[in-house]
Amino acid sequence: MRDIIKAGVTERKDRKPEFNIQIGGSESEMSYALAKSFEMFISQAAKFNDKSFEQTKKDYLEAISVVISTIHDTESK
Repeated sequence: MRDIIKAGVTERKDRKPEFNIQIGGSESEMSYALAKSFEMFISQAAKFNDKSFEQTKKDYLEAISVVISTIHDTESK
């Protein structure tokens, strides 16, 4: 098994925490790894919130769209 996604948070006393992510592998490996992590998260969230997988996926995709747009807008300034 190869590591496709590595993520971590670097914390220093004199700075705010920084989120770091490294993605490697082929485009198909990266796509699958990201999709699988989302699928696992959505499955767990559905169980935790006692909702269907489809409803949780819809809610999650709507929320992630807002978050991604906000990040993009903030970093584009």
